[in-house]
Amino acid sequence: MKKILLTASAIALLAAVSGANAATSGGTLTVTGTVESSINLTIESAGGTTSGTGTNATTSALGSISKYSAAPAGFTLARGASDWTLSSTVGVKVDKANLTSTDYTLTAQLGAAPASGITWKLNGSTLSDSAAATLTSTGTYASTGSYSWDIVVADSAAAAAIDNTIAFAATSN
Repeated sequence: MKKILLTASAIALLAAVSGANAATSGGTLTVTGTVESSINLTIESAGGTTSGTGTNATTSALGSISKYSAAPAGFTLARGASDWTLSSTVGVKVDKANLTSTDYTLTAQLGAAPASGITWKLNGSTLSDSAAATLTSTGTYASTGSYSWDIVVADSAAAAAIDNTIAFAATSN
């Protein structure tokens, strides 16, 4: 019995010593944040040789263009008495998250003044670098809207680059 008592005492003593050496610590992580509503605009298609479709930074290369040659890929060419027009479409898609808005307004504006004798149009509105033109005030989310795109070149325009940027902006209603 003494052996059992001594053994039990030794075990209890070892357990007490082991417990006395164990260190513990605790901590908390407080998380704060606010979910914000958001919209995302992507360019899904455009005339010309395009790259970057499905993103918000698409490029459309027209190559060398002239009144009496073939239209670039994805464009048609209409020859007038004193000008000529390249026509295509631009597909723009706007998605939303965490937003109760049912539609959006889409505008477009040129990044720089157009070259002399060149007129840029979207959905019949003449674009400029000084003010945005409204393409729609009732855009449907998650659907690709197709907008007519015209580049009108006067016969008097200089033979030079017509490079420009069209900046689209979507605003939830």
